[in-house]
Amino acid sequence: MPRDPQIRLDQLRFLHSIQLHHLKQTEHWIQVAEERVAEAASRKPPPPPQWGYSHAEGSKPPTVHAWDCGMSGPKKPLTREQTLRALTVDQIPPCVYCTPDRDLGVLE
Repeated sequence: MPRDPQIRLDQLRFLHSIQLHHLKQTEHWIQVAEERVAEAASRKPPPPPQWGYSHAEGSKPPTVHAWDCGMSGPKKPLTREQTLRALTVDQIPPCVYCTPDRDLGVLE
């Protein structure tokens, strides 16, 4: 017995409306997930500095160090540009152990 074409059309329209609803729900979930990822990225701490400047202590002169150098005391963080300036323009000597001047390509 042949099916009524109108019933088939109504069924397809119903299916279409359900699928649209599911698609909208999925798009909403994607948007929420993207917002959470962006929020988490904004809370991520900045990377540690690569270089630092140790202040003169007693008879020790100030020096420029790689940030992870264990031969320095407390350091002030420096950007790459600040480190290059300290080594070249300000003539602050580099640490002889971690050699930040070599890592930055500064030749004496």
